[in-house]
Amino acid sequence: MSTCTKTAMNKAKAEIFDIIAKDMRISTDRMEGILAKHGVKRDPKALQRSYRLSVGQKFMAGVRDDEGRREILAARTENGMEYVVIDACNDELLLARTHNRLRDMITGLERSSTKVMERQSVLSNFFRNLLRKGGVR
Repeated sequence: MSTCTKTAMNKAKAEIFDIIAKDMRISTDRMEGILAKHGVKRDPKALQRSYRLSVGQKFMAGVRDDEGRREILAARTENGMEYVVIDACNDELLLARTHNRLRDMITGLERSSTKVMERQSVLSNFFRNLLRKGGVR
């Protein structure tokens, strides 16, 4: 649970996005400093829980088959989030929801990849045209 106010969170967010708008990037250290300055923090129990869940997620993500595919995936069940061994799962609805969630993530990654490739193309064309015209003087 967060112990800061919504106002502090909004001020931190605005400051971070101001830097992004001006510099087109921000380091994680600078972002963390802004969040700390505005008092954005969690209570120690919540931090420990979050850390332990992160470690557990990394354990589960590391379980792979011979072809490098994940053997265990997170799935929302009637008990909340659970890790499920895919080869042992007989719940068609859970498998369908898990597949849909993966497809949605893949779609988002493909869109982001396309955006990066488009920017690479713009830069490549720019530099190619610059060299063709004799470079910068």
